[in-house]
Amino acid sequence: MKFQHYLFLFLCLLFLTNPTWARKKKILVLHSYHQGLNWTDNITRGMQSIFEQHDNLEVQFEYMDSKRNSDPAYLVEFAKLYELKHHNIPFEVIIASDNNALEFARKYQNTYFKNIPVVFASIDQFDESLIEGMTNVTGVTEFIDFKRTIQEALRLHPKAKNLVVINDNQTTSAIINRNHIKSFWPEIETDVNLIFLENLSIGELVDKVKELDDSNIILLLNFSKDKEGNYISYQENIEIIREATQLPIYSSWVFYLDEGIVGGMLTSGFEQGKLAAQIAFRVINGEDINKIPLVTTGYNSLMFDYNQMQRFGIRPDQLPEGSTIIHLPLTFFEKNKTYLLLTFVFLLLIVLIVVYARYIRKRNENRLLAINKELKVNRTRLLRMLDSNSDGVWEHNFKTERLTFSKQIWLNLGYDPDRVKNTLEFVYAHTHPDDQAKVEGQRLDYLKGKTETFEVVFRLCNAKQEWKWYKGKGKILDRDDDNAPINMVGTLTDITQRKLAEEQIQEDAKQIKASEKRWRSLIEQAADEILIHDFSGKIIDANSSACQRLGYSHKDLLEMNYADLDSKYTNQNLEQYWNTLSPHKNSINVESIQKRHDGSTFPVEMNLSLIDLEEDQLILAVIRDISKRQATERKVLNAVIETEENERKRFAKDLHDSIGPLLSSINLYLSALKQTEDKEKKESIIKVSREFVNEALVSIKEISNNLSPHILSDFGLEKAIDSFAQKLRISEQINISFHAENLNERLNEQVEVVIYRVVTELIHNTIKHAKAENIEINLSREDDELKLIYIDDGIGFDIRKLESEKSNGMGLYNILSRVRSLNGTHKIKSNPVNGGMMAVLMVKVESKEKL
Repeated sequence: MKFQHYLFLFLCLLFLTNPTWARKKKILVLHSYHQGLNWTDNITRGMQSIFEQHDNLEVQFEYMDSKRNSDPAYLVEFAKLYELKHHNIPFEVIIASDNNALEFARKYQNTYFKNIPVVFASIDQFDESLIEGMTNVTGVTEFIDFKRTIQEALRLHPKAKNLVVINDNQTTSAIINRNHIKSFWPEIETDVNLIFLENLSIGELVDKVKELDDSNIILLLNFSKDKEGNYISYQENIEIIREATQLPIYSSWVFYLDEGIVGGMLTSGFEQGKLAAQIAFRVINGEDINKIPLVTTGYNSLMFDYNQMQRFGIRPDQLPEGSTIIHLPLTFFEKNKTYLLLTFVFLLLIVLIVVYARYIRKRNENRLLAINKELKVNRTRLLRMLDSNSDGVWEHNFKTERLTFSKQIWLNLGYDPDRVKNTLEFVYAHTHPDDQAKVEGQRLDYLKGKTETFEVVFRLCNAKQEWKWYKGKGKILDRDDDNAPINMVGTLTDITQRKLAEEQIQEDAKQIKASEKRWRSLIEQAADEILIHDFSGKIIDANSSACQRLGYSHKDLLEMNYADLDSKYTNQNLEQYWNTLSPHKNSINVESIQKRHDGSTFPVEMNLSLIDLEEDQLILAVIRDISKRQATERKVLNAVIETEENERKRFAKDLHDSIGPLLSSINLYLSALKQTEDKEKKESIIKVSREFVNEALVSIKEISNNLSPHILSDFGLEKAIDSFAQKLRISEQINISFHAENLNERLNEQVEVVIYRVVTELIHNTIKHAKAENIEINLSREDDELKLIYIDDGIGFDIRKLESEKSNGMGLYNILSRVRSLNGTHKIKSNPVNGGMMAVLMVKVESKEKL
């Protein structure tokens, strides 16, 4: 029994002292974004570099995917999913990566993370308010040094006139970064203009970037989501910008390095993840998290791409001290270290061979003298034969290490043969540095028996300091008794013209391939159908949009005739259109109806262009689906008709209700005037009739003013809106605040009428439907853009029902149709739960004096 007791105690002690038997400590890493995003993956790798060093850790990763899914309803569902997956798991520490994860941890700390330490990482523009109310929290703040990046970019490009900042202004981090740059910009002493490209679609961004000239440099912040809500990865947005411009691009994130940016003060997600993991490990080991200070440094460094620096003439010595440069070329010693070592070994071997050869030569001197005499005769004969069949001959004597070129070679290079030195060093000094190792390597391979002949292509410098291409061939002419080489002879042929021709062919082929790639990329990325066919209609090529829209595979389309896809025109009709194309008229527009593989049809607009090739002529058809456009035009037309009809009804009602009774009264008094002879009574009737006439004139004036307010035509848009608001304020039922800015010049009449009608209709809708107490109207002009911001605090509505709205009067749909008639843009936000409505309308305008 004692033995069993001691054994049990021993096993318990062993279990407690052996950490591999103990329970692994659990860590949860909560990422704001999705797996596969460069930034998130870099943070993960940084954390793993620390966690992989310890066997007693179990790390779980959870991805909120909030960059692609930012809807509040999704985040509520994510919280439910978190509760199902991780609630009640005894995590030792939670690591929250990026702002959205920290916000999630703060919101649900008392629900899911109570008493669990929270370590955050990569918190953009950290502020104490981000952890307000949290306990047991510390971490790594992300202070991106945009200012240093901008300063270095402006210093390296002193001729720049504009700094163009590309930012989506859609995501939270994008808005924070934009405001941060605007805050410190006045501190930068420069005349360079700060320009933001934001709130754009992908296509608009590409067009804007392509318009930039050489006076611009680009700072890429974040373009993860365009104004249409499309998500773009970091890899995609740098590729889009890189392909759209040749301008220098700077940024502040490491994952853009080696993707086309010059560089900057770059923030490393790997380092931030590493620092956060180190803090988490300290907490797991028992250190009080509340005593661990925030980490604010250690992840920013100046980094540049040498390949991009070369494009813009930036030398390494222009960079700040301590900068990291990728793709920096190796020095000559680093590049040729192996070859130099082999050369040294080879020369040492030569020395040993020479020492040994001298010993052998003593023994065989008499015999070699006779052989040497015969060899000289044969060598001379051979050299003359070789010289007559090339640009010159050369000879390398291994005994004396003398390398002799024939006079013809030096004459072709423009040197005086009597002044040159026939040594290996002299020849190598005139050999291109990039070719020296290659020449030596080929010579060694031949001497070692790896090749049957010595053959090499290299460059020699002529007297005009120009590099000439030569092709050298050679063989060992004679050997000694020990089979060691004595002499090697060969020819040298000038192949400069042939080499230049080959390089030109390669460059032309490269440009053709690049051009084909760009062309294919453009047509594949196009949203419209693109078809290329000949004048008989046979389809030669089609892009992905055509395949998807028509329901055919690419292979099927290439076996079809375009007439098979058109349900409006016959092949004969189409050929009549095609035959109108010529070098003088190389583009026409045609509307037609296409049919899909499933038999359904849809209206299209075709732009037909002539592709004039040397050997043939083809037709490029760019085809756009105009179903939505036609539907919109029908809606606009119906809205206009409905509006005009309502205006007629209202006008008729006003005339009937206001003017009719007055005229009837006047007619009654005139009848009474005819029936009385009393002078005093007649004067009384006439007086009353005049009053009714004056009242009728006032009513007519009021009706006329409602049709087209005189104050709008006489005093302009600002006075008209202010007058309309003043009349409504008198009722004291609703408070209207109106502010105008930069409206000193009159706008053209159409713009003023449309904006006035839009404002009055918006107010009418608010009063009629929203039950609001306050309305705020802001109207401003900046350059050639008029911006209207309309806000009320009434009940909200569902934006998704906007297109189907058919209320009395114009309705919101008709209001927006008015804005679109001016090629304007609009954005409306409302919340059925919280209430309120905000409309932002923007219209391109010109002054009335410029029309």
